[in-house]
Amino acid sequence: MDWTLVVCKPKLPDGYSVQKSELDEQLTLGNQASVLNLPVFELVPHTAKLTALRDWMAAPRRRFQKMVVFVSPSALEMAMTHVTEWPADLMCGVMGRQSARLAQRMGIPRDHILAPSVDGGDDTEDSAGLLALMCRHFADKALEVLVCKGPRGRVDFPQKLSELGHDVDILEIYDRLEIQQSSVRLANLLTLGGRCVLWITSSETAEALDRQMSQMPDHQLLGFKNSATVLTTHNRITRRCKELGYARVVEIPTGIQSVNLWLKTNTTAMTGSSMTNPVSSQSANATAYVAQSQPNITQPAVNPWLVKLAFLLSLASMALVLLISFAGKNQIEKTRLAFGERIQKESTTLDLVREQMTQYDDLTRDLKTRFELLEEAQKEEASQRVSLEEVYNNLLASKTEVSLSEVDQLISIAKRQLYLLGNVNGAAVALGQAIDLLEKAEKPSLMNLRTALQTDLAAIKALPSDDLLKLAIALDSVINSVETMPSLAGADATTQTNLAKLNNPERIESEPAVAQDQTSTPTAGTAESSAPQFSWAGAWSFVKTVASTAWYDIQSLIEITKVDTPDVLLLSSRQEADVRNALRLSLLNARVTMLSRQGELLKSDLNRSLTLINTYFDTKNPQVERAVSVLNDINKIQVDLVLPELKATTSAYRLAVAGQQQKGSKP
Repeated sequence: MDWTLVVCKPKLPDGYSVQKSELDEQLTLGNQASVLNLPVFELVPHTAKLTALRDWMAAPRRRFQKMVVFVSPSALEMAMTHVTEWPADLMCGVMGRQSARLAQRMGIPRDHILAPSVDGGDDTEDSAGLLALMCRHFADKALEVLVCKGPRGRVDFPQKLSELGHDVDILEIYDRLEIQQSSVRLANLLTLGGRCVLWITSSETAEALDRQMSQMPDHQLLGFKNSATVLTTHNRITRRCKELGYARVVEIPTGIQSVNLWLKTNTTAMTGSSMTNPVSSQSANATAYVAQSQPNITQPAVNPWLVKLAFLLSLASMALVLLISFAGKNQIEKTRLAFGERIQKESTTLDLVREQMTQYDDLTRDLKTRFELLEEAQKEEASQRVSLEEVYNNLLASKTEVSLSEVDQLISIAKRQLYLLGNVNGAAVALGQAIDLLEKAEKPSLMNLRTALQTDLAAIKALPSDDLLKLAIALDSVINSVETMPSLAGADATTQTNLAKLNNPERIESEPAVAQDQTSTPTAGTAESSAPQFSWAGAWSFVKTVASTAWYDIQSLIEITKVDTPDVLLLSSRQEADVRNALRLSLLNARVTMLSRQGELLKSDLNRSLTLINTYFDTKNPQVERAVSVLNDINKIQVDLVLPELKATTSAYRLAVAGQQQKGSKP
């Protein structure tokens, strides 16, 4: 069959020709099919990001080893085109053998390249295989890793590296622009039909091509998807192509060599050696046999029936030979068709089984990797802690040791203020003093403790700063004044008197005037001026004061109290005591719920207390008004807050104490 290979790899700018030349060279050497380049995306490099890559490679390392990981050959070629020389202490990580060959061709030393399946390993040529290879090579070492990639994709790979304890930076060194194909080009692609072999290297390429082909007629597109062959390089791409409706999807290893091998294998299988038709040769042999079977008769006395019988036998033999040849050809054709259908079914079943086995293998490998990573993370954490403590203890041996006992006391005070008393300000002050103690500390464990204290202090300052202790003291004063609060059933006559004084300020003004008239004496230069003199204004003021005092005394004899429920006035002394006890109990419950930060119960207790006060007590009395004001102030605050647990501070303090004890135990 005459195949047409449609190459859908992304298009690089003209200055990047290493991959293109290698691809053209391999396609020319294969020479198994005609080639049609159909790039769906165009890659545009970011010059600023490539400059940042050079700076990162030239910077001194902070950990055991530095490594640059290229997620695709395009990222590798773009980066190496702008890098003049590969550093001697820098590792290069790629996803497979094709990228490894390209890295060597771009000037990276062989012993600096880390790629799965290069040295005969069984790791898959993808990010999972590179991750497993890095775990084996750097089991107890933390790396500085820079992942060079394009937009989108490969998101889980940097996350897994970070979970292993490596310092990971991500650099998107190029952008990807979709190339819009013309209708004529897409129509020519659909006309290829079963001769078309699409080579797709990413799920995004398959989606973009399918999106552009959706503008073509549905019957043509459906026929193309049922007859065309799609070559993919990963099970994720295979699943996506099957979801898009392609019927013939084949997963092959990465690289143009795998494409050439597939084309060569399928061309040989489909072409084969054509069977020769034996009818003409058998007819010629039969004719020659008849001609040879006739002797050179010179005697005219031969029986003619024998000649006729021989001729009939020859015709019958020829017919029999033709019949056998035709029947054999039909049987062979039927056998070939049946065998082809059986091979197709077996191939489909084998693909499904292979896909399931691949999924099971990936799941098993992932679980195994997770268990190994957990164990390695524990070992790495222990080794890192020991090594860091040794290094920093040697560097900072001459520094002044900060006492952790004062920090522990301040943390305990902050916890008591926060959880027992609900005093947010007190907890913030305690943590601030602890941070001041650690301000000049340079030890790593104490620096981590200071950072944890600052984090928890920020969380505490974000809370509302209601002083629950102050409100609790005010509530205690209200509880203590329940016995002395005047009730409506036993109200005295002072209420109306006080109201009369507040509503008639003339008495307040007149009293100082009288006092002034009585105490003031006229000044004169002679001794005779000190004698008492009669004054009509003073006499009138005195009479007015006496009359006003008498009128207030008369008013105080009668008390007028307005109540909404007359039954309240009929309470006995025992019932009044029960009301006071109920009010005291409700206020105590409110105090408990406020300190325990139970918002709903606090509002219920406060509303019940306010109802008892408004119903049974004189709300015009200043003492009662103060109690109502305190309860209303408490009712406005928000107590059901989610208090921070100071986990970061507690964990950092334990690490600091453990480091100090471990240092003290050393000889």
